[in-house]
Amino acid sequence: MSNTVKIFCCNKSVSCGEIWFLQDIKNFTARRLFVGQCPVCNNNVAVLIEKRIDDNKQFVNSFTGINAVKTIFREKNRKVTVIPDIKIDSLYGWVYGVNTQIKNRKGQVVKVRQYASDFAGNKSLRKEINT
Repeated sequence: MSNTVKIFCCNKSVSCGEIWFLQDIKNFTARRLFVGQCPVCNNNVAVLIEKRIDDNKQFVNSFTGINAVKTIFREKNRKVTVIPDIKIDSLYGWVYGVNTQIKNRKGQVVKVRQYASDFAGNKSLRKEINT
């Protein structure tokens, strides 16, 4: 979902830190707040997306700096669910170990590599043991 929203600050794209799903208010529904931090100026950045009930028109409001802090503070009590930032290369959920043997031409085990893996198929090398 964060791939559909582009957050910009200092003419650079900002990665989304968290996605907040917010409660509906009087005139708006389907409210989401994307929260991030600019890597250049270290200011908070927020994008609020909401749909007006009367005509189903979608509004996208971007905030940076102190306005982003005010928006985050105002909306923190309306949070229903928060989805944390999950990088593509990070492991998520249940993690199990995978051992892989590296053999030379004679068939002798030269190295053992220990990986941590999740059920989505992502792997991360944890330790390499020379024998």
